[in-house]
Amino acid sequence: MINWIIIFAVILIIAYIFIKASFKSYILKISFRNIFRIKRESFLMILGSMVGTAFIIGSLGMNDSFKNYVYKSVDLYFGEIDEVLNSKVSIDYDKIEPFIEELKEKDLIDGVLPIFFKLYPVTKKGNIRGLKISELSQASLVGMDYSLLSNFGQNKIEIPQELLNLKDNEAVITKRLAERLNVKEGDEIEIITGASPINILFPRRFKIVKIIESKGILNYRGLDANNGIGTVFITINAGKNITKIPSNNYYQILISNKGDYIKGNKLTETVKSIYEKINIDAEFIPVKDNQIKAVDRGGVSYVFLALSLFSIVSGGVLIVNMYSMLVGERKRELGVLRAIGFKKKDIRNVIFYESIFYTIFSIPFGIGTGILISRFTFSRVTSLFKSLSKFENIIGEIPLIDSYYISINSILIGLAVGILLPLTITFWYSYSIGKLNIVNAIKELEDERKKSKFEKYKYYIENAFAIIVFIIAMLLKIDSLVILGVKSFLILISAILIITFNLKYIEIFLINVIKLKGKFVPILKISFSYPMRNRKRTGGIITLYGMVIFIIVILTILPYTQEQQLKGARDQLFAGFDGVVVEIPSNIFPIKLDKEELKSLEGIETVGEFYFLRALDEKKQDYGLVFGSKEFFEKNKIKISDSLEEYKGLSDNDIWLKSYNNPNFAIMPERLTEPEFGYDFKLGNEYIAYIPSQSFGPNSDDTTVGTISYKIVAVTSKISESLAMGPVLSIENPYLDKYKDLAIHGYFFSINPNYKSQVEDYLKKKNQFYIFADDLLDLGLKASQGMISIFNSFLYFGLIVGIIGIAITMMKAVNERRRVIGMLKAIGFTKNMVFLSFFIEATIIILLGIFIGIASGTFTSYLIFKRLFADSGAIFQIPYLKLLLMSFIFYIISAIFIYIPSKSASKLSPNEAMRSLD
Repeated sequence: MINWIIIFAVILIIAYIFIKASFKSYILKISFRNIFRIKRESFLMILGSMVGTAFIIGSLGMNDSFKNYVYKSVDLYFGEIDEVLNSKVSIDYDKIEPFIEELKEKDLIDGVLPIFFKLYPVTKKGNIRGLKISELSQASLVGMDYSLLSNFGQNKIEIPQELLNLKDNEAVITKRLAERLNVKEGDEIEIITGASPINILFPRRFKIVKIIESKGILNYRGLDANNGIGTVFITINAGKNITKIPSNNYYQILISNKGDYIKGNKLTETVKSIYEKINIDAEFIPVKDNQIKAVDRGGVSYVFLALSLFSIVSGGVLIVNMYSMLVGERKRELGVLRAIGFKKKDIRNVIFYESIFYTIFSIPFGIGTGILISRFTFSRVTSLFKSLSKFENIIGEIPLIDSYYISINSILIGLAVGILLPLTITFWYSYSIGKLNIVNAIKELEDERKKSKFEKYKYYIENAFAIIVFIIAMLLKIDSLVILGVKSFLILISAILIITFNLKYIEIFLINVIKLKGKFVPILKISFSYPMRNRKRTGGIITLYGMVIFIIVILTILPYTQEQQLKGARDQLFAGFDGVVVEIPSNIFPIKLDKEELKSLEGIETVGEFYFLRALDEKKQDYGLVFGSKEFFEKNKIKISDSLEEYKGLSDNDIWLKSYNNPNFAIMPERLTEPEFGYDFKLGNEYIAYIPSQSFGPNSDDTTVGTISYKIVAVTSKISESLAMGPVLSIENPYLDKYKDLAIHGYFFSINPNYKSQVEDYLKKKNQFYIFADDLLDLGLKASQGMISIFNSFLYFGLIVGIIGIAITMMKAVNERRRVIGMLKAIGFTKNMVFLSFFIEATIIILLGIFIGIASGTFTSYLIFKRLFADSGAIFQIPYLKLLLMSFIFYIISAIFIYIPSKSASKLSPNEAMRSLD
């Protein structure tokens, strides 16, 4: 709404300006004629304004597309469900009715749905009697009054007739589950609803009357967006018969806020505040808000927005440069108009109206171009998520970003910025034009002013300021990522300022140190004179290149360091083993995998066993105990960084074997010996691990059922912790037998690579959760490279603006300095010398931007590495060849764009260039 008001206000202002201008139509005519008088000039103005607007619109579009993915994920898992009242026992609906009524009275909700929801093992009829345990799959069992669905949510649900007519022995299941169970409509499924023998011998049976799309009816997949492999819909009576809960009691109450699946989430805090005022014996869970935070973990959308801002700033800088140059170009002819009787106000209006015409012509093209360019760039994001979807067995189901999206609001914001920015700049500069000295304006001379004390010492003050900024940046202590960002930004800005303020020293270096002679001396002096005189414009282009290259360098060095660590750490991912298989925890019908059976598979070379047990320290902090079999202690490749004095002369392998043979000994990951991680375990000390009553699962609590004592005899190296996620003890530890039922159990194995697919098929058939080191490595590399590719797309986006910007700036500089070119040729400058003076001028600015970006980006990369990755054992590495190649490519592309204006400058004849008026 606000954006529409802004646009409406802009249109009214422009309309008012033109209506007012109609009373002095000759001013409007002069402004309009200027556009067609010098067509190339006008084309460059429209092109520059169009490109600036296009990249602002495009950046907003890419950011919108990612936000759209976040909400698409929400729609996939929760639809219009915003909150859930949940109870582990049951919820008496009569007791929560006052809460529901208050929400309805305040018009906050558009639907309430009591449901039965639980996860159970499901299989095709006959598999349990046939002991086909591998055919069992975890699935959601959902029961509700399906007629209530028609009044749930803003977009009413089309309910399959089969659900409305569902009988207590019938079920509707989702497509993915049907495919997994290999069932069709008319078949029967069996559900094990309890751990007792009677539930296993006589499972609940349901006839499938319909198979629906995998996202189901409400898209609801449980509190954690996890419905196992799919959903089974049954009647509410069937659900209550399974759980034996009282009439009018439910496990969960689903709530839909007013508005669609996006807008409804905005009312969650209001609904929560009402819940907190009423004493309700049920947990309030803002499922949609939790899901948004989970998808946007670490503020990824803010990263996208921050990177978009680079492109937005790039577009803004280009627009500022274009319109400030326009004012400078019109200086002489406006002086002539002033001389023949135009008032100051008329002079301001001439240039202001001209900029309005350029803006109006460029805006429609800018919007269309921005949408097209960003749509093309965002295809990288789609490609990444498609490639990651192949790893669903590791990371679970993820919604694909398969569509580009830009909101009307973003288009309106881009439109507003594209209109207001140039008009504001032109309006500001038009005031300075109105104050011009007529004679100086016609002769294109600077107004003579008595220098103030500030101007006398301006050079020293500017440099002192830049140096102070740099010193502050270096002294800043990095306590957080925010401070790290501020420090990096200040380093970059101070470098840009110092270089921009001291261009003359670069000129002195080239002439006096490198000792360039002959015609190169006057060429260099001319090349440096203009950038030094127009430092704002020069600084703007250097900033443009410097900022974008700065980020690209960071996003090149850090991933390169991480990739090199990943590639070199293949043996450390699983302690040197090729894969891990974890038994699916289930207290109903645990699916076991036999060690000898796994070992007998063709291609399997080594099989070891492990247990992972949740433990608490004296401060009630969680950590894991890892119990490994002899194979783990004999063949793992985890390095030992420190050990007891009596073990100092032993090899790592000997230390591991010593620990295995002494069941009360433990080898501790180095990470847990450092206070910064919240733990204070020390080498040589003895500790007691408190084992909670339930180690894993949603009902985990801190009630201890026993303890395990151990002594730390060695500490692992951080670089190779991998499977050592906590103290590693021998599987022969006498206390382990007491807690095996509470532990996660699994196997690690080595494999001949040629047999990987066969082993994978076997584990799939056995319905086991498994991960191969190569898959994990491939996932890490793909995710890292893919995200960097996306981020770089945003930055190349901004770099393109910089390249186009400098090309347009150089083209306009040729027009701006036509008389200067004529003078140079008149005093003996050849075509080649004129060409080189323009080409070298642009080259210097580009190379300075690239140099600043690479230098400050490399230094910042090191600071970030020290902050985030130093504890991982990784080594900071710089891809020199990649950075050099990247810089060369950026320069060549920029050089191509500046070649044409430089060449056209060299072709101007002296008499044409020296004409007093165009």
